[in-house]
Amino acid sequence: MPHSSKIPLPPLAPGCHGIPKGNRYKQQFGVIVLVQDEPAQKALFEELKAQGRKCRVVNT
Repeated sequence: MPHSSKIPLPPLAPGCHGIPKGNRYKQQFGVIVLVQDEPAQKALFEELKAQGRKCRVVNT
């Protein structure tokens, strides 16, 4: 994947603070687990958090 500094960007809006220095892209890996309902989602989230996992809740 190209670094953000190599991708052509649109012009900055008037009054903005400028272009951030360096490359702010950070590669991440994740797994999406589909569950039956919200209570199952909450239970799994709590179980994974208790194991020390970094979790995020997603609803689609």
